[in-house]
Amino acid sequence: MNELENFDPDWLALREPADHAARSRRLEELLAARCAGAARLRIVDLGAGSGSTYRHLAPRLVELGVDAEQDWLFVDHDEALLARAPGGVRTARLDLGDREALRTALSGADLVVGSALLDVLPAEVATVLVEELSALDPRPVVLFALTVSGGAEVEPPASGVAQAFDADQRSRGLGPDATGFVADRFAERGWAVEREATPWRLSASPLLSAWAAGWFGAAGVPVPDVVSAVVPHEDLLAR
Repeated sequence: MNELENFDPDWLALREPADHAARSRRLEELLAARCAGAARLRIVDLGAGSGSTYRHLAPRLVELGVDAEQDWLFVDHDEALLARAPGGVRTARLDLGDREALRTALSGADLVVGSALLDVLPAEVATVLVEELSALDPRPVVLFALTVSGGAEVEPPASGVAQAFDADQRSRGLGPDATGFVADRFAERGWAVEREATPWRLSASPLLSAWAAGWFGAAGVPVPDVVSAVVPHEDLLAR
Protein backbone atom coordinates (compact mmCIF):
# COMPACT_ATOMS: atom_id res chain seq x y z
CA MET A 1 0.00 0.00 0.00
CA ASN A 2 1.04 3.63 -0.32
CA GLU A 3 2.46 5.10 2.84
CA LEU A 4 0.49 7.63 4.83
CA GLU A 5 1.12 11.30 4.24
CA ASN A 6 3.70 13.07 6.37
CA PHE A 7 2.51 15.75 8.78
CA ASP A 8 4.02 19.19 9.26
CA PRO A 9 5.89 19.29 12.60
CA ASP A 10 4.69 22.87 13.13
CA TRP A 11 1.06 21.74 12.80
CA LEU A 12 1.63 18.90 15.23
CA ALA A 13 3.20 21.26 17.77
CA LEU A 14 0.37 23.76 17.33
CA ARG A 15 -2.33 21.19 18.01
CA GLU A 16 -0.61 19.45 20.93
CA PRO A 17 -2.08 21.58 23.78
CA ALA A 18 -5.61 21.16 22.39
CA ASP A 19 -5.06 17.43 22.02
CA HIS A 20 -3.87 17.08 25.60
CA ALA A 21 -6.80 19.12 26.93
CA ALA A 22 -9.41 17.11 24.98
CA ARG A 23 -8.29 13.56 25.83
CA SER A 24 -10.67 11.41 27.89
CA ARG A 25 -9.61 11.39 31.54
CA ARG A 26 -12.15 8.66 32.29
CA LEU A 27 -10.70 6.25 29.75
CA GLU A 28 -7.20 7.03 31.00
CA GLU A 29 -8.33 6.11 34.50
CA LEU A 30 -9.68 2.78 33.24
CA LEU A 31 -6.41 2.17 31.42
CA ALA A 32 -4.40 2.95 34.54
CA ALA A 33 -6.50 0.53 36.59
CA ARG A 34 -5.56 -2.27 34.20
CA CYS A 35 -1.88 -1.36 34.61
CA ALA A 36 -1.94 -1.30 38.42
CA GLY A 37 0.65 -3.48 40.08
CA ALA A 38 2.86 -3.92 37.04
CA ALA A 39 6.59 -3.57 37.64
CA ARG A 40 7.30 -2.70 34.01
CA LEU A 41 5.14 -1.60 31.09
CA ARG A 42 6.14 -2.05 27.48
CA ILE A 43 4.23 0.70 25.67
CA VAL A 44 4.00 0.83 21.87
CA ASP A 45 2.95 4.20 20.44
CA LEU A 46 1.65 3.81 16.87
CA GLY A 47 1.89 6.90 14.69
CA ALA A 48 3.95 8.40 17.49
CA GLY A 49 5.44 11.29 15.54
CA SER A 50 7.71 13.27 17.81
CA GLY A 51 5.97 12.08 20.98
CA SER A 52 2.81 14.06 21.80
CA THR A 53 1.10 11.01 23.33
CA TYR A 54 4.22 10.24 25.36
CA ARG A 55 4.43 13.78 26.69
CA HIS A 56 0.86 13.53 27.94
CA LEU A 57 0.46 9.91 28.95
CA ALA A 58 3.81 9.10 30.58
CA PRO A 59 3.31 11.61 33.44
CA ARG A 60 -0.44 10.99 33.45
CA LEU A 61 0.09 7.31 34.30
CA VAL A 62 2.33 8.32 37.22
CA GLU A 63 -0.32 10.82 38.36
CA LEU A 64 -2.86 7.98 38.34
CA GLY A 65 -0.69 5.84 40.60
CA VAL A 66 1.01 3.61 38.02
CA ASP A 67 4.59 3.45 39.28
CA ALA A 68 5.82 0.84 36.78
CA GLU A 69 8.94 1.42 34.74
CA GLN A 70 7.79 2.65 31.32
CA ASP A 71 9.53 1.24 28.23
CA TRP A 72 8.26 3.18 25.19
CA LEU A 73 8.61 2.24 21.52
CA PHE A 74 7.69 4.97 19.03
CA VAL A 75 6.43 3.60 15.70
CA ASP A 76 5.97 5.88 12.70
CA HIS A 77 6.61 5.92 8.95
CA ASP A 78 8.12 9.43 9.09
CA GLU A 79 11.82 9.35 9.94
CA ALA A 80 12.00 13.13 10.32
CA LEU A 81 9.40 13.09 13.09
CA LEU A 82 10.98 10.11 14.82
CA ALA A 83 14.27 12.02 14.83
CA ARG A 84 12.58 14.52 17.14
CA ALA A 85 11.67 11.84 19.70
CA PRO A 86 12.79 12.53 23.28
CA GLY A 87 15.73 10.70 24.76
CA GLY A 88 15.07 7.43 26.52
CA VAL A 89 12.57 6.02 24.04
CA ARG A 90 13.16 3.53 21.25
CA THR A 91 11.95 4.17 17.71
CA ALA A 92 11.00 2.02 14.74
CA ARG A 93 10.20 3.26 11.25
CA LEU A 94 7.59 1.08 9.58
CA ASP A 95 4.46 1.12 7.46
CA LEU A 96 1.47 -0.06 9.49
CA GLY A 97 0.34 -2.02 6.46
CA ASP A 98 3.45 -4.22 6.72
CA ARG A 99 1.99 -7.06 8.75
CA GLU A 100 5.29 -8.76 9.62
CA ALA A 101 6.97 -5.54 10.76
CA LEU A 102 3.89 -4.56 12.76
CA ARG A 103 3.81 -7.98 14.43
CA THR A 104 7.43 -7.57 15.49
CA ALA A 105 6.82 -4.08 16.88
CA LEU A 106 3.77 -5.18 18.89
CA SER A 107 5.38 -8.30 20.33
CA GLY A 108 5.31 -8.25 24.12
CA ALA A 109 3.33 -5.01 24.38
CA ASP A 110 1.40 -4.39 27.58
CA LEU A 111 -0.14 -1.15 26.33
CA VAL A 112 -0.67 0.05 22.75
CA VAL A 113 -1.58 3.68 22.15
CA GLY A 114 -2.07 6.06 19.26
CA SER A 115 -3.42 9.57 18.75
CA ALA A 116 -4.99 11.19 15.68
CA LEU A 117 -4.24 7.95 13.85
CA LEU A 118 -7.27 5.83 13.03
CA ASP A 119 -8.97 8.36 10.74
CA VAL A 120 -6.00 8.45 8.33
CA LEU A 121 -5.81 4.66 7.99
CA PRO A 122 -7.39 2.81 5.06
CA ALA A 123 -9.89 0.15 6.11
CA GLU A 124 -7.56 -2.71 5.17
CA VAL A 125 -4.74 -1.35 7.33
CA ALA A 126 -7.05 -0.78 10.30
CA THR A 127 -8.26 -4.36 9.95
CA VAL A 128 -4.69 -5.71 9.89
CA LEU A 129 -3.93 -3.66 13.00
CA VAL A 130 -6.86 -5.13 14.95
CA GLU A 131 -6.03 -8.63 13.75
CA GLU A 132 -2.44 -8.35 14.93
CA LEU A 133 -3.45 -6.87 18.28
CA SER A 134 -5.97 -9.68 18.72
CA ALA A 135 -3.33 -12.33 18.00
CA LEU A 136 -1.14 -11.21 20.92
CA ASP A 137 -1.16 -13.43 24.01
CA PRO A 138 -1.76 -11.90 26.44
CA ARG A 139 -3.61 -9.11 24.71
CA PRO A 140 -2.52 -5.58 25.58
CA VAL A 141 -4.73 -2.71 26.68
CA VAL A 142 -5.32 -0.39 23.70
CA LEU A 143 -6.11 3.33 23.73
CA PHE A 144 -6.63 5.22 20.47
CA ALA A 145 -7.26 8.91 21.16
CA LEU A 146 -8.41 11.94 19.20
CA THR A 147 -9.84 10.26 16.13
CA VAL A 148 -11.76 12.70 13.92
CA SER A 149 -15.48 11.95 14.13
CA GLY A 150 -16.91 14.51 11.69
CA GLY A 151 -19.44 17.30 11.63
CA ALA A 152 -17.50 20.27 13.01
CA GLU A 153 -19.39 23.42 13.97
CA VAL A 154 -18.06 26.94 13.48
CA GLU A 155 -19.16 30.43 14.43
CA PRO A 156 -20.30 32.10 12.26
CA PRO A 157 -22.03 29.04 10.76
CA ALA A 158 -20.89 27.65 7.40
CA SER A 159 -23.45 25.58 5.53
CA GLY A 160 -22.21 22.48 3.72
CA VAL A 161 -18.54 22.80 4.62
CA ALA A 162 -18.55 20.03 7.25
CA GLN A 163 -20.00 17.58 4.74
CA ALA A 164 -17.38 18.53 2.14
CA PHE A 165 -14.54 18.20 4.64
CA ASP A 166 -15.79 14.83 5.88
CA ALA A 167 -15.98 13.59 2.28
CA ASP A 168 -12.40 14.72 1.73
CA GLN A 169 -11.31 12.84 4.85
CA ARG A 170 -13.04 9.67 3.63
CA SER A 171 -11.18 9.96 0.33
CA ARG A 172 -7.87 9.74 2.25
CA GLY A 173 -8.71 7.04 4.80
CA LEU A 174 -11.50 5.98 7.14
CA GLY A 175 -12.05 9.59 8.16
CA PRO A 176 -14.98 10.19 10.51
CA ASP A 177 -16.07 6.54 10.21
CA ALA A 178 -12.84 5.31 11.80
CA THR A 179 -13.79 4.85 15.45
CA GLY A 180 -16.97 2.96 14.63
CA PHE A 181 -15.18 0.77 12.10
CA VAL A 182 -12.35 -0.12 14.48
CA ALA A 183 -14.71 -0.61 17.44
CA ASP A 184 -16.68 -3.14 15.38
CA ARG A 185 -13.51 -5.01 14.38
CA PHE A 186 -12.45 -5.21 18.04
CA ALA A 187 -15.91 -6.36 19.18
CA GLU A 188 -15.94 -9.12 16.54
CA ARG A 189 -12.80 -10.49 18.16
CA GLY A 190 -14.08 -10.44 21.72
CA TRP A 191 -12.66 -7.17 23.05
CA ALA A 192 -14.55 -4.95 25.48
CA VAL A 193 -14.67 -1.49 23.90
CA GLU A 194 -15.51 1.90 25.37
CA ARG A 195 -15.75 5.18 23.48
CA GLU A 196 -15.96 8.79 24.58
CA ALA A 197 -16.34 12.07 22.71
CA THR A 198 -13.26 14.28 23.06
CA PRO A 199 -13.90 17.45 21.04
CA TRP A 200 -11.61 20.37 20.57
CA ARG A 201 -13.32 23.58 21.70
CA LEU A 202 -11.42 26.38 19.99
CA SER A 203 -11.62 30.13 20.35
CA ALA A 204 -9.58 32.72 18.46
CA SER A 205 -6.01 31.42 18.33
CA PRO A 206 -3.32 30.40 15.85
CA LEU A 207 -4.65 26.83 16.06
CA LEU A 208 -8.17 27.92 15.13
CA SER A 209 -6.81 29.92 12.17
CA ALA A 210 -4.69 27.01 10.94
CA TRP A 211 -7.50 24.50 11.39
CA ALA A 212 -10.02 26.75 9.62
CA ALA A 213 -7.69 27.19 6.65
CA GLY A 214 -7.56 23.42 6.18
CA TRP A 215 -11.25 22.86 6.88
CA PHE A 216 -12.55 25.47 4.43
CA GLY A 217 -9.73 24.72 2.00
CA ALA A 218 -10.81 21.09 1.71
CA ALA A 219 -14.25 22.32 0.72
CA GLY A 220 -12.76 24.69 -1.87
CA VAL A 221 -14.32 27.83 -0.38
CA PRO A 222 -12.77 31.07 0.90
CA VAL A 223 -11.75 31.11 4.57
CA PRO A 224 -13.88 33.55 6.61
CA ASP A 225 -13.00 35.06 9.99
CA VAL A 226 -13.94 32.20 12.31
CA VAL A 227 -14.32 33.17 15.97
CA SER A 228 -14.88 29.69 17.47
CA ALA A 229 -15.21 26.05 16.54
CA VAL A 230 -16.14 22.70 18.04
CA VAL A 231 -14.16 19.97 16.29
CA PRO A 232 -15.44 16.50 17.20
CA HIS A 233 -13.00 13.73 18.06
CA GLU A 234 -13.44 10.43 19.85
CA ASP A 235 -11.26 8.22 22.10
CA LEU A 236 -11.50 4.43 22.11
CA LEU A 237 -10.33 2.02 24.81
CA ALA A 238 -10.20 -1.71 24.05
CA ARG A 239 -9.55 -4.32 26.73
